[in-house]
Amino acid sequence: MKNNGPVFRLKNGNYKIDLAADHRQLLTQLVEQLRDSLATTTDDANLRRLFPTAYNNDAKKDAEYQRLMRDELLESRLAAIDVTIKVIAQDDEISAEEIDAFARSINSLRLVLGTTLDIAESDYGSQSDTQQSDDSDSDEASEADEFLIQKELYEYLGWLLEWTVGAQSSGL
Repeated sequence: MKNNGPVFRLKNGNYKIDLAADHRQLLTQLVEQLRDSLATTTDDANLRRLFPTAYNNDAKKDAEYQRLMRDELLESRLAAIDVTIKVIAQDDEISAEEIDAFARSINSLRLVLGTTLDIAESDYGSQSDTQQSDDSDSDEASEADEFLIQKELYEYLGWLLEWTVGAQSSGL
């Protein structure tokens, strides 16, 4: 069976990730940056979607939840990142546990990037604040270019995650 995507399930139940070397390098850099950010602080506003609010209407209950669960969630994310770095570096078959860690790490990257870009699930595609009125300010042009690069990366990660989840679902 020929697959047209970068992630697919093999007949033996394992998975294969088929990415170009430059894509593997980029993903490795991004995942390592995420690991470094998480190791430095979990209070960065861009990381907030990785530590979601459990009780929106009760700050006291949510603070208790965060106190009890944040370290465990952080440890889980860091462990998935470690597996993902190993998976990206190899070109071998990977297990169900490894593809799950890969999917979770790609999703974490996408959540952080979506937060950075101020993209909510409900309004994806409606971002219009990058329109340039004129090209007189090179800082504005640089910011717009950076936004477009980040948005393209966000879309790439979504595409990769879609293929990964599709591969995981193909055996069900």
